[in-house]
Amino acid sequence: RSFIQSNLRMASSLLSRMLRLQLPLPFYVITWWAGSVLYALILNTLPVPPNPWAFSVLTTTLILLVPGCLGLVTKLENPTDYPSNRVIGVCNMLNIWSVVLGNLLIGGSATYYLKLGEPLVVLLVEVMVYGKRSLTREHSRNGAISVLLLVIFHSTSLYLAPGRGDSKNFFHHGTIIALISIVSVAIKVVLGAKRSNGSMDKNTSVSLFLYRSGVGLRCVLVAAVLTLIIDREPETPDMPMSVNPDMPMSALSNMAAALPALITIAITQNMYNYASLVVNKRKLAGEYVNGKIIKRTLVIVALFLSSHYSKSASHTVETSNENFMASSASRISFNSMSNSSFGEELPVSRERIVLFGAMARHNFGDILMGEIFDQNLRNFCDISHYDVFFADVLPRDMREYGVRSVRGITEFMDSSIRTHVVHVGGQTGHISLQHAIRYIDPDPEHPILKTNSWKKFSANPEKTLGYIVSKAFFDNPGAFITNTIGNISPRAEEVLADFDFVTTRDIIKDEYEGARVFAPDSVITIKNLFGEKIAAHKPEYSNYIAVQFRKKQRNTTEIAGQLARLVKETGYGVVLFRAGAAPGHDSLELYRRVVGEMRAAGVSDNVHVFTGLDIWDISSLIAHSELSIGTSLHVRIVSFAFSVPRVTFNAKSKQKNMIANWDFGAMVCQQEDTTADQIFETSKAALECLAYKTEANSAKAVQMYRNVFRDMITATRICPET
Repeated sequence: RSFIQSNLRMASSLLSRMLRLQLPLPFYVITWWAGSVLYALILNTLPVPPNPWAFSVLTTTLILLVPGCLGLVTKLENPTDYPSNRVIGVCNMLNIWSVVLGNLLIGGSATYYLKLGEPLVVLLVEVMVYGKRSLTREHSRNGAISVLLLVIFHSTSLYLAPGRGDSKNFFHHGTIIALISIVSVAIKVVLGAKRSNGSMDKNTSVSLFLYRSGVGLRCVLVAAVLTLIIDREPETPDMPMSVNPDMPMSALSNMAAALPALITIAITQNMYNYASLVVNKRKLAGEYVNGKIIKRTLVIVALFLSSHYSKSASHTVETSNENFMASSASRISFNSMSNSSFGEELPVSRERIVLFGAMARHNFGDILMGEIFDQNLRNFCDISHYDVFFADVLPRDMREYGVRSVRGITEFMDSSIRTHVVHVGGQTGHISLQHAIRYIDPDPEHPILKTNSWKKFSANPEKTLGYIVSKAFFDNPGAFITNTIGNISPRAEEVLADFDFVTTRDIIKDEYEGARVFAPDSVITIKNLFGEKIAAHKPEYSNYIAVQFRKKQRNTTEIAGQLARLVKETGYGVVLFRAGAAPGHDSLELYRRVVGEMRAAGVSDNVHVFTGLDIWDISSLIAHSELSIGTSLHVRIVSFAFSVPRVTFNAKSKQKNMIANWDFGAMVCQQEDTTADQIFETSKAALECLAYKTEANSAKAVQMYRNVFRDMITATRICPET
């Protein structure tokens, strides 16, 4: 301990000597302002972690770590200086923490806008501590300027807020965070500033900076330790610290993901904080606050320019770490809603084909439908004379899942270019626009939401369908078709009456006989289209059973017991994976619970949780398995396409329809869906029935879909030569 203390004293003394040089005041003012702007800009680029509260505590600890450790052995000149500097140290720590948290929850612009109210609080604290006589003209002027700037920047801050918190909790979070920061800064300013009577702190700026940092570090360390204890991500074998869409991910792993940015933030914050202390020490409180007003204005303007440039350049800031990228996606808060597509100029010379569906959220089946229809169409005829786009209700960059970005459907509505729309499929025939938006959870300030076409489309979100879009919304609609959609509602029936061709995977009611075509889900053609690509994504596992189940399956003990029996019986391993990471889909938390319960049942080897979300990795995991077990329709369909024995449990009507009408292997084996308590018996039977592995069964369904596809495209005249 004495060795550490002596080395810390030596480092503190060396730093003090290095910084003892008395540079001109303007140097510190410029450093203070420039450092503040840089700090705000970098901080505002951090992706929102699953637990911003824990993340902000650990980030504050990192910022204070180096100066705080040196401050633990720093002594002040006068014993009477300690109480006020301890208070300042705590306030400094609270200010750092609240600014970091504010940036994560409500955005940098909103945070710094609210902090424009600081001069008013400084006035109040000044009077409370030193009385009315201590007030100067600068105090009064700064208070008036503060009120004026709050009014001026009100609309700006609303425009710039990155939507990191929804509008319902903005005022609540913003007020609490701003009050903590504002009061902390006001106390720092009043207690730390030069007094008009000439009294001034005799300590060097370096010793004050280090001592106060040490006080702040002591306080935040307690919170950091508690955070590390409470906010731990459970670890199990073969599960790296990774993305968890259904439970808060470890804040420590989030920090490791963004470490380069955080180190830069720590350096910048300490640099400008030291310069701020020097200015505060040399200037009266009122004069110092004048400098803070200028600093706040510079920061807000810088954030505005940064945001404006980002939008005009159609550029979304990305981190280089996959954990953070996947984390943002798994929350489906979709703050990275694709500026990379929206705002880019659409071609204006050629007709368009828009492949439209629920592709801006992670459900591997829905995402696959667009890719599969596109490839089927290109194989069927030459569409080089069209511009082809993928679209959802709102835009999103989906490249991290192995596919392309999608645009917002309203981008194509107010256009004189003829636009053909293919509703690519899925259980989307009943989803309202309001429900679709809730899944995407868009940034309320996204530019597309301010367009006339969006306002027209979303005028009645409860009644307007999200994924059965009417021709009436388009200025120049072409052919409108549906590709094996499901769960068609009465409202959808009205819209579909104007479509050129309607296919569905649902049983057709008598009154619609002849008006639509019953067909297998298009994903059945995946092996023929993407077999080589999927083979190239071969998983690292072998001799395993691929297992998936949706979040609503809460009886993990039953599932774990059935799987444990199956492993003991067959000798195969188990790989649990997600078919969807959107809200309400699959849960890593439940999967990890199953792993623990399988251990309790005596199975601990060769049991894995696959955390990847790339749709080709998921497809390959299913295709290379010995048996697939799941609740997802498209887990069943991909298994069928690759002739993998398959078990579907706790099925809904869409799974039952597929098994009864298109899974010819299941028909031969005389198997239907099952329940969780029958997984073992049904799986044994599936593994023993050779019809499941007969490729002719899936080939038959593929040909049936292709016949329907030919009729669909011919009827729409998208390929007139056919």
